[in-house]
Amino acid sequence: MDIVTTLETRNRLHDKSGELNRITTVLLVLATLFVCLRFWARHINRGRYGADDWMIVAALVFVFASSALNYAAIAHGLGRHADTVLMDDLVTFFKVLLAYECIYITTILLVKLSILLMYQRLFPIREFRIYLAVVAAIVISWWIAIFAVCIFQCKPISKSWLPWVEGTCINLKASFIGNAIPNILTDVAILCMPIRQVWKLHATIAQRLSICLMFLLGSFVLFASIYRFKTLMEFEPSDTTWTLANACTWCVVEVACGVISACLPTLRPLMVKISNQFGSLTNSKATPKDSSNRSQGPTELVTIGGTNWGKSREKHFQRLRNEGGDYGIHTTITRPESLLKETSYNDAEFPLSSAVRVMVQRDVDVEASVAIIGNHRQP
Repeated sequence: MDIVTTLETRNRLHDKSGELNRITTVLLVLATLFVCLRFWARHINRGRYGADDWMIVAALVFVFASSALNYAAIAHGLGRHADTVLMDDLVTFFKVLLAYECIYITTILLVKLSILLMYQRLFPIREFRIYLAVVAAIVISWWIAIFAVCIFQCKPISKSWLPWVEGTCINLKASFIGNAIPNILTDVAILCMPIRQVWKLHATIAQRLSICLMFLLGSFVLFASIYRFKTLMEFEPSDTTWTLANACTWCVVEVACGVISACLPTLRPLMVKISNQFGSLTNSKATPKDSSNRSQGPTELVTIGGTNWGKSREKHFQRLRNEGGDYGIHTTITRPESLLKETSYNDAEFPLSSAVRVMVQRDVDVEASVAIIGNHRQP
């Protein structure tokens, strides 16, 4: 009787299923919330939806799939010791685990491609796009390799969910570690990629630091990847359902944090709108004259592209009279004809003409924040 009581107490204490379910639910809700905020910010800014936006939606769909598989794994034994799980549940658990590995790495792929596509839109520079292509090729190659390892980890494949059948399997712990290390390294590379480009901007050190901080806000996904790597050290094949509990749930944490970090740099228009709402409340007592003077004060003009120009190619901006309309400030950019011949642009970046009229919105999102800040003259 004492032995039975002891086992029941041990099983009750060693059951993480409730905690794992709560963590999965919270991260799923947060990821969904930030994707909705991203699209709301695009709507506020009247910006076009890009490939990076739709890629993050696809990533969110796979986050939902990862969460569903994690719920299924918990229902069939994840978070409990293997010797307390029924054999039928163990078979189902191993099938879910195999699918979970494939869905997890696909979600990671989509999140990273979304971030790279965002960088491509923000920095239309040929040299930088080459770096992007190289990193994208590494990420896709990693996905193909790990996907193949997941599917063919055992021979025959059915041994992955039927451990007692004849056959052989690779060292699962080593494969999990081999999965995690390149994932962390590409996270570091993707986080560091925009820093060099931002540091080339013609801006004050404070402005450049603030832009770098904006990109580094998503660095918490790197800590999630590192912590998940730490949890993999706990894995023991003899008690998979218990020793993989933290690692599986941190897979959901990692992909959800990846979606959130990919959305953070796009939320500036939303923050500007909120700050303007608070500002309008604090300035409601200002006189019309004061408001007029503030509205006509110096405005920093920014533009995208051209970070590869030398100092001799600095652009000079001149703010013109506001002609109305929804586009905000009208700006004329004039460059010598000789420079136009030296630099080529595609249609999405800059039209080739000696005098170009550019529409710059007041409530710009991150595309306009990551910019060359030109020398401007007051009218």
